[in-house]
Amino acid sequence: AYHAWQRDVLLFKSFALCHLGYIYLKPYYEAGWDGFPDYISLAMIASGYFVSIAATQALGIDGTYFGIELGFVKADYCFVTNFPYNVIPHPMILGQVFGLLGVLKVPHVYQEWHWLIAGHILLYLTHMIQEIYDVWNGFPWYLEHKRRDKVEKSY
Repeated sequence: AYHAWQRDVLLFKSFALCHLGYIYLKPYYEAGWDGFPDYISLAMIASGYFVSIAATQALGIDGTYFGIELGFVKADYCFVTNFPYNVIPHPMILGQVFGLLGVLKVPHVYQEWHWLIAGHILLYLTHMIQEIYDVWNGFPWYLEHKRRDKVEKSY
């Protein structure tokens, strides 16, 4: 069941990224590529999605898309300590948000599609807050690990 879920998520994520590419590139194409490229926008998109892809590699594909949260991957929340997790909190989400801000930076996207990008960003940040303040199972996981580390260091 999880692998079907994973397949579907990757399929729809691919559709969403293709749609964003279409929204971003179509007006440039129709204008004979006049005004393209916006280097800052492209740098934001590339760096944001680079961080997100690096986070996926650090977690592994089974640890991505709720593999840990749904119980399909047995792992401690703090099991990943390499890049980008050792530099940026919630790198997959923040990378996506930064990349989306890069898409939003170009005038035609900002003027016509701001609501779509803002909605995506709002949902990503809502999910990040859900991850941070996940108190349904007791003490928030990020504080529990800090508390546990502090107790272990005191011995």
